Amino acid sequence: MRFSERLIGIKKWATKELCTGRILKAPAQNMNIGEIVRKEPSCYLGWAPGRVNQTGEIEEIPQTAVPGILIMPNQAYAKFMEEKRFDRYNNVHRPSEMGQHLAVSILFSVYEPGIRLPGFVDSVGDRGQGLDMSLILDGTEQGLLTLFNWMDDCMEKLLGQKMIPKTDLSVEEETVTYSLYTDQSYVVDRRPVYYGFVNVSFNCYADEGVNPEIDQYLN
Repeated sequence: MRFSERLIGIKKWATKELCTGRILKAPAQNMNIGEIVRKEPSCYLGWAPGRVNQTGEIEEIPQTAVPGILIMPNQAYAKFMEEKRFDRYNNVHRPSEMGQHLAVSILFSVYEPGIRLPGFVDSVGDRGQGLDMSLILDGTEQGLLTLFNWMDDCMEKLLGQKMIPKTDLSVEEETVTYSLYTDQSYVVDRRPVYYGFVNVSFNCYADEGVNPEIDQYLN
């Protein structure tokens, strides 16, 4: 199976199991902090949607990328099958063609702008000085809890199902790890967007086919 086919299979699995039917908070289209919308998360491969700004740099589009899942392939073995201690002492021989890995980082992004207290939206007309920001509670744990609940669902499904449907991918259970988004061992705080990772490696079929030169030599 091709590398691209496996990634598309993971994306379809994540969309069905982790996105469909789930409704989360999202930024308003006009970035109006007084308005909170809700939508079904989206799933992307490799990179989140972006656009070129006036300085020539690529900037994210939070209206479409949050909430969302980004599946990023990592370095993996093209042909490798680790020998297990159990195998050597129990005369177990694994087929050599089961020798590819696919490692991915699954990035979750959750939008949680805080709790709007009663009167917040109407406060813009009270003083003529804009919205009363004291009526927002942004120091809540709700964003963190929503993020980890979503990541827990992902890990439970990976460890429970053990396979990605319609692919040759099987979960290597001991490789499943999770973390908040960190930089140099420190958690990166980018509220109101919360980021977390689930990392996992898959075993898959090498599918090398027949080498005609070796076949000719043996004959």
